[in-house]
Amino acid sequence: MTTVRTALIQMSTVYDKDANVRKGEELVRQAADRGAQIVCLQELFNTIYFPFEMDPRHLELAEPIPGPTTDRMQEVARECGIVLVAPIYEKTIEGMLFNTAPVIGTDGELLGIYRKSHIPLVSTPTLTGIEKYYFAPGDTGFVTFDTPFGIKFCVYICYDRHFPEGVRAFALQGAQLMVVPTATTGMSRYLWELELRAHAVDNIMYVGGVNRVGVDQDGSDSHFYGSSVWVDPKGQIISQASDQDDEVLIADLDFSVVPQIRNEWGFFRDRRPDLYGAVAT
Repeated sequence: MTTVRTALIQMSTVYDKDANVRKGEELVRQAADRGAQIVCLQELFNTIYFPFEMDPRHLELAEPIPGPTTDRMQEVARECGIVLVAPIYEKTIEGMLFNTAPVIGTDGELLGIYRKSHIPLVSTPTLTGIEKYYFAPGDTGFVTFDTPFGIKFCVYICYDRHFPEGVRAFALQGAQLMVVPTATTGMSRYLWELELRAHAVDNIMYVGGVNRVGVDQDGSDSHFYGSSVWVDPKGQIISQASDQDDEVLIADLDFSVVPQIRNEWGFFRDRRPDLYGAVAT
């Protein structure tokens, strides 16, 4: 197993999808130019974070997969020779819409998708997510993706990260890396690093959390705090982005340590699934 250079891309957005895609593409290419092999964009990277309100006009932001955004991102992934996670608002049929992360391979082919499993409905003075109006609960289950770099990884989207059960399911399928594309603000700040570090430690994997940054143009007045972060399997922060600016956050991840630490601790060996029935009832 080898060291893999990875990148998280946090950026501010506008209501113009084409402008966001162009900006995302430019930052992805910057990451690739710096040697990144796996690159992850933020949640709903080609739109503003529209679930701050209930407005049917935002439903028109959804698009199919394959579709205009994934077609463009597949071309970028192929040209750069990278694995790319490019989360968007997906439409399957009218009235069936998902918060989805397409995963694209180095040859530009779609490796698969992960659809956000846990859909929030929250409204506080500092954090609003009226997502149940826009998204059906994901139906992909906790899927993992193989890469040509010898490692398996998974995607968990934003609110999903508050539910540790899915992360363990990923780890039991062999995931050594989890990326968490996010759009969060306000009161979630105190949980941001804490939860990501806990997932890394509990499951002995690398975790990359990538958060939207700044204030969406023609969106809410919330300031997304960025602070995208890479965490190692011992829960230590490797690198972190600012809370103000667009940024490409690079980290070199040494995956040889994952099996070593998993064997030392024996967490998977010592699990007692026969006792955990209450978790699912």
